[in-house]
Amino acid sequence: MIGFVLLVDVAAIAGSAWSFLRVPFTEGDAVPFAILILSSVLYTELSRPVERVRERFAGTPHISLDSVWTFAAVLLVHPALAALVIAVSFFYRWFRGQPNPLFRRMFSASATVLSGFAAAAFLARYAEPFDVLPRDASSFGSVVAAGGVFLLVNTVLMTIAVYYGTPHERLRDALAKPFEYALEAATIALGVIVAWALRDWPVVLLLVVGITLVLHRGVLLRQLKRQARSDAKTGLLNAKAWREAATDELDRARRAGRHTSLLMVDVDRFKLINDRHGHLVGDRYLAAIAETLRTEVRGTDLVGRFGGEEFVVLLPGTPAVHAHAIAERIRSSVASRAGDLPEHVTVSIGLADRPGVADLDTVLAVADRALYQAKNTGRNRTSGYQVTG
Repeated sequence: MIGFVLLVDVAAIAGSAWSFLRVPFTEGDAVPFAILILSSVLYTELSRPVERVRERFAGTPHISLDSVWTFAAVLLVHPALAALVIAVSFFYRWFRGQPNPLFRRMFSASATVLSGFAAAAFLARYAEPFDVLPRDASSFGSVVAAGGVFLLVNTVLMTIAVYYGTPHERLRDALAKPFEYALEAATIALGVIVAWALRDWPVVLLLVVGITLVLHRGVLLRQLKRQARSDAKTGLLNAKAWREAATDELDRARRAGRHTSLLMVDVDRFKLINDRHGHLVGDRYLAAIAETLRTEVRGTDLVGRFGGEEFVVLLPGTPAVHAHAIAERIRSSVASRAGDLPEHVTVSIGLADRPGVADLDTVLAVADRALYQAKNTGRNRTSGYQVTG
């Protein structure tokens, strides 16, 4: 992993030095370069209040909005100058207080520089320079494709670093959320507009800065909303958010006359795990079981932490026979899970099935009764009841 990070850093520095020595500069590079440096620094200052809150609540590396300026630099200026814009954008934000370790910031900047080189090489191969590029559909397609290259190369490099640096058991766990990739694509698109404005109508930059600040604040609000709905230890819906979502889903199921099932999952002898290994290890067990639940159910199913070592899963449109198969798959996956935890653990599962649909409290009570039976008949098993009345 250290070798990969160093390789990316060295490649970015070497590529910048090579382009500085071998690629000719033009007179048109100076003004856009200076404006992009100034815009990046100014935007960092304007967005600091929002970014501080984002960083505090994210807890992990997250998508920034720097591509608005960095991709514009890739399109407009000499590759070495574009690399310098990227470096200033990343390191000035770090210098102004974003609490990332320096080596991570260096790697992120280097990965972005290499992504910019790849996008610039694509444009050099398939299109004319941006300042003389015809403003037609074919040229638009080339620029959009270059943005795709920029996003793809950066995603690959960052995903490799996250996958092997943490490490993760599955590749998809190292990927960002779809919304974050959409956000990155949107900032790249704004970068195209910035480049266009700098060549044809520079005052439009004022509008781009305003739009980007509004987008930044919208991202923060989305992040805070997600944070408020999430359980801190598992990343699942917390009890309040799950109950609200489950109530809405049961209302829809009642109107449509759909089958709905509910699973209540409880970790067997969890107190012994905490007593033997401590609560921090117990939290790792909870996170591992939460990840298993996410893996074994559909994206439309509602998974939440109900409290303590209990989890709940609402399965819309799922009759008892299918819900039982899902429960058994969850139970088997937890029991056979291998990893860095000190011992294996099992879960007991209570299943409540309702052909019509009762209110949520009634379904939860039936699932709890089924869970109680699973516990009393040996644990590590699934027990189910149908909701009546």
